Amino acid sequence: MENPPVDKVPGQGLLNNKVAIVTGGASGIGEGICLEFASQGALVAVADIDGGKAASVAKRIEALGGRTVALEVDVRDHKQISKAAAKTIEALGTIDILVNCAGWNSLKPAYEVTVEEWEKMRSINLDGPWHFCQAVMPEMMKKKSGKIINIGSGSSLRAIPHAAAYAAAKHGLAGLTKALAVDLGPFHINVNCICPASVNTPLLQASTTPAFQQAMANRLPLGRIGEVDDIVKAALFLASQEANWITGVMLPVDGGLMSCSYAQPV
Repeated sequence: MENPPVDKVPGQGLLNNKVAIVTGGASGIGEGICLEFASQGALVAVADIDGGKAASVAKRIEALGGRTVALEVDVRDHKQISKAAAKTIEALGTIDILVNCAGWNSLKPAYEVTVEEWEKMRSINLDGPWHFCQAVMPEMMKKKSGKIINIGSGSSLRAIPHAAAYAAAKHGLAGLTKALAVDLGPFHINVNCICPASVNTPLLQASTTPAFQQAMANRLPLGRIGEVDDIVKAALFLASQEANWITGVMLPVDGGLMSCSYAQPV
């Protein structure tokens, strides 16, 4: 689903002059976060494995007068991540916010998962966020301020069928969130995790059927799957000063998925 255009002037919002790195920033939820943060005054580093798409998002931000930089980076490669953080500081001056949005999933029974698939799942969904956190920590610690937002999943809190490797990695991301909140708290760095249910993104449309999407909607008390903007607004809140006393939180943004076993009578 297409993200709406940026409709505010950069420099006049909740994130005025803050510098944010958003991984997976070239599509879906990551793209939506990049555009919203820019509209709220942030200087945005758009990080994605697809450098061309990252540059396209950056151009949309620049067209409205925002400052930005596009970063082609594979989150499985810690050397690329270190260079991306250094390039962000060089181009935009500092790092105030990190959003770890890049992720990957492949559904299959646990007994069919190969070693290579397990390692890919872990390296993208857990190692990548860890290495990006590691790369931005020194700058945030020096400033004694910062916001780190990890994009987890309902699978960070509960298991789902045919997603053992994904659930393990996302549960690991939940643990990492809490541990970093403890260790970085003395430096006034907030670390939180958003846990969405199914969200209407191009990836969801390409990888599932309408019947699957309706079945997911039927499980939710609010009766619909999420939209990109539902997650974007939560990320904006956690990145802003409005959330200065919130850290170590796993925030379900899921239409009520975690509140019940069944939303409809069976």
